[in-house]
Amino acid sequence: MKSIYSAVIISLAATAVASAQNPLFIPPTLTGPTFDLNVQMGTKEFVPGFTTPTYGVNGDLLGPTLVMNKGEWVTLNVTNNINSSTTMHWHGLHVPPEDDGGPHQSIAIGDTWSPQFEMMNDAATFWYHPHGEGKTDLQVAKGLAGFIIVKDSVEAALPLPRTYGVDDVPLVIQTKAFDELFQVAIASELDTLVVVNGTVDPYVELPAQMVRLRLLN
Repeated sequence: MKSIYSAVIISLAATAVASAQNPLFIPPTLTGPTFDLNVQMGTKEFVPGFTTPTYGVNGDLLGPTLVMNKGEWVTLNVTNNINSSTTMHWHGLHVPPEDDGGPHQSIAIGDTWSPQFEMMNDAATFWYHPHGEGKTDLQVAKGLAGFIIVKDSVEAALPLPRTYGVDDVPLVIQTKAFDELFQVAIASELDTLVVVNGTVDPYVELPAQMVRLRLLN
């Protein structure tokens, strides 16, 4: 059974490499301690010839990677410019309840929410996303998600790859379903497309050395 399983994995990997066509999009980085995040509407051509409405942060799809340092005080100015109320949650971060960005901290259309808190987490990979009541699934599927990278002195002393986008690569893996108008649909059993960083059939050039892949599923 183990050899059959291994053969399947190798076959799938070979198929993925053979079909890869598009360079992987690497989200840009923002460094603090102040982060200005514009939640906005955009478009993306997931299927050739058809334009899909999307959401993004400071862009059409997904959001920038926020780079923070343990011990610093950060301010995140989140402005809502989409056609619905939203929230923004700092997934995995140790923050006060009033700064968490849960359903009780809705951001109305056109408003800005500016939480401030001390970064208490050790070095690690986290992410941010909407957490509005009944809206999380759709808004994340349409593109509202991004990485948070926290750094500290312990991690800095380790012999790890740390050149972002070169040997330290963020990978947001999502599946998507579409309706007849090629708008994102929420029907996970009907998801037909896998994208990485919003890229269909992606590939990425990596150096011949140890590399670091930050995975967000």
